[in-house]
Amino acid sequence: MAATPHYDPENPELELAAVIEAARQHGELLREEGIGLELIPGVEVRINAGLYRLAKEGGDLEGLTLGQGRKYLLGDLPLIDMPAAAADILFQVQLSGFIPILAHPERNRYLATRPEAVRELAERGVELQINGGSLEGLYGKTARSSALTLLGGGVARLVASDAHSLNGRGADLSAAARIIRERFGEDAARLLLEVNPERVLAGEPLLDTVSATSSPLQGRSRRLSFARGRRQR
Repeated sequence: MAATPHYDPENPELELAAVIEAARQHGELLREEGIGLELIPGVEVRINAGLYRLAKEGGDLEGLTLGQGRKYLLGDLPLIDMPAAAADILFQVQLSGFIPILAHPERNRYLATRPEAVRELAERGVELQINGGSLEGLYGKTARSSALTLLGGGVARLVASDAHSLNGRGADLSAAARIIRERFGEDAARLLLEVNPERVLAGEPLLDTVSATSSPLQGRSRRLSFARGRRQR
């Protein structure tokens, strides 16, 4: 599980070193209890002017990335609107050598009703990640419809939990996996929930999902659930 508390580059109250240390301590507890879960430190970065300045001025973007590959940066937008400079900020991140992952675009009220705008971001190299809860209808009909459209068109290539607690918005992705299998097939479920998340951690290019899946995948890969909160756990 990637533990990804929210991080605001304009107001960085959360220290990255604290996230790493919290993940290490909790990892030790998991091992002591014999729980087979690997905890990976990371952050979910707010896409704003602070991120633009970091990218433009050569700041430590690598410290904000996920996994050992140090290639993918998970970012999010306000749930209500799409800031005018968002595309430029993401492009600046790309110019710095990193690949942005846009978290839950289906929950953004602007993007949820404008699939062409989301597709344009994907065509520019921004990876899109859907919340498992959106597929279950936890965030309303519009978010669910948008999520299914993005997955069905092969535009979004990642699905994660966006867990915030043990109860309510938890880390269980079994319901989302079932919906994906029923709608798009077993191969798509493995790509979205296991293979592509593994490739994120390794810093490797993601594989196409629905549109390009034509044969069973070989081998096994671990499942990744992105978990977030205001503070590290």
